[in-house]
Amino acid sequence: MNNTSSRGRPLRLWLAGQATILGGAAAMAWTHSFIPMALAGSAALMMTVPLVKAIAAGKRIRR
Repeated sequence: MNNTSSRGRPLRLWLAGQATILGGAAAMAWTHSFIPMALAGSAALMMTVPLVKAIAAGKRIRR
């Protein structure tokens, strides 16, 4: 795998999580239930973890 593509993967996952939140909000409006938004929020939180790990790893390398 290319090094540049692996660097952008956490950011793409985070953006996908943000899109999931928008989808969950739309589904919440259509279904009048909080379950889609709760699931979307949980998925977005899980998709944020690789970005946080990448940022933390970058800061450790710079020290």
